[in-house]
Amino acid sequence: MSVAGERLTRAHVGLIAMLALVVMFEGFDISATSVVLPYLAKDFGAAAPELGRALGIIALGSIAAWLLVRLGDRFGRRPILLLSATGFSLGSLATVLSESVAHYTAIQLVTRALLVTQIATAYLIVSESLPPAARGRANGLLGAFGSFGAALPFLVLAPALASPLGWRTLFVIGALPLLLTPLLLWKLAETPVWLAAQAEGRPRLSALGEVRRLVARDLRGRFVAMSLLWLIVNFATAVSSLFFTLYAVQERGWVPGDFARIAPIGLAGCFLGYLGTGWLLDLIGRRWTVSVMMAALGGLTQFCYTAGSWWAVAAGFLGLQAALGVWVAAYTLNSELFPTELRAAANGWCHNLIGRWGVVIAPVVLGGLTARLGAIGPAAAWLAFSAYLAIPLVWLALPETRARALDAG
Repeated sequence: MSVAGERLTRAHVGLIAMLALVVMFEGFDISATSVVLPYLAKDFGAAAPELGRALGIIALGSIAAWLLVRLGDRFGRRPILLLSATGFSLGSLATVLSESVAHYTAIQLVTRALLVTQIATAYLIVSESLPPAARGRANGLLGAFGSFGAALPFLVLAPALASPLGWRTLFVIGALPLLLTPLLLWKLAETPVWLAAQAEGRPRLSALGEVRRLVARDLRGRFVAMSLLWLIVNFATAVSSLFFTLYAVQERGWVPGDFARIAPIGLAGCFLGYLGTGWLLDLIGRRWTVSVMMAALGGLTQFCYTAGSWWAVAAGFLGLQAALGVWVAAYTLNSELFPTELRAAANGWCHNLIGRWGVVIAPVVLGGLTARLGAIGPAAAWLAFSAYLAIPLVWLALPETRARALDAG
């Protein structure tokens, strides 16, 4: 059942609005994990290498999400989104009870698996439900709300630290999607594309069957290339963001009020940056958009982590938030490269089981290189060169998928 040629309807708009709220809190929770690092380090007496290892372990949850994401092909997109949205909210709330770095790491490991499952499934639902001509912009809007949520911890950090719970307050806020569960149960429907595939009797593949299909001649090249692209995107974005709060506090002398100063501009900049990514996807195509965004990601990371003045660091950071819109491009591309009966599994294999190792490796490498060079700034600047590797990859190994209709075939 193709959605080609359809216009946006009220149901489409309602779906985007509902999923945007879910994705917004996903962005909030992932951002909060790194925003609290300086204060968690103070409470638990942890240094940069230990924090890097903790973030690396937490990132393993992104790989474990493969187990859940791929089940969307078997049981449908709707139940997987409901399960992951409710589970990550409970995990955020449980983080408030952390009493050590190890405890914090263990809870966030499970929460991250559910967070990643939720965001991957949300993008999949939008990609399968929207007309091809609007798919990029719709996913861009979803990413914009995610970036809005990611910027919110910087805005509420100062009042959170002044509250009785301190940095833990951020994770209370992160649990608010529990209030959305009744709405999701009532309004969220299964995608017409998935239902059509089931009606045609498309096979429900085992994990081994998925691998065999992905490495078959017609899909092998895009499977390998998409996995490598996700690996680069995960590594480069992790380098750009995970240690920023620690860098700003320890090496640039920022205080909580400084983060609050940039938060309002960051909220607007991030929102517009992600919307812009979605607009570029539909205007100039997937490959050009990935190229532009990854070039910006690498350059802005190097600028931000080598800048000296407060304004330069702040400007670099705000630009980086917009450049993270490359995630929208990667999710959209991944959804368009594979057939319906394999679409969720392909996302799970390419992104979670393979690509997410970039997030696992990045904080460990960044923490180790920081110890070697004596500062976060130069370590992040050197590792930012990884972002540029994505540009030749998308041009040499991946097809353009703009305006491609998604159907059961």
